[in-house]
Amino acid sequence: MFPTLMEAQGVALADITNLISGIKTAITWIFSLFKTFCETIASNDLLLYPVLLFIVMGVVGLVIAIVRKFGMKSRRS
Repeated sequence: MFPTLMEAQGVALADITNLISGIKTAITWIFSLFKTFCETIASNDLLLYPVLLFIVMGVVGLVIAIVRKFGMKSRRS
């Protein structure tokens, strides 16, 4: 039904060093894109303050959600 490894001669597997090189290139590109995005926000005050505000609001909202989920134990109960 399925060809064994020896019978499958038409399939060429990629070299592992080639795959790692491609992954490194992709990661470098993603980080350079993220760096450009952060530099654009940091250099523009009209973008910086709203972004910082939303980050702070998100952290506060996350803390509130965690406290509601697990609750705060009082010393009396």
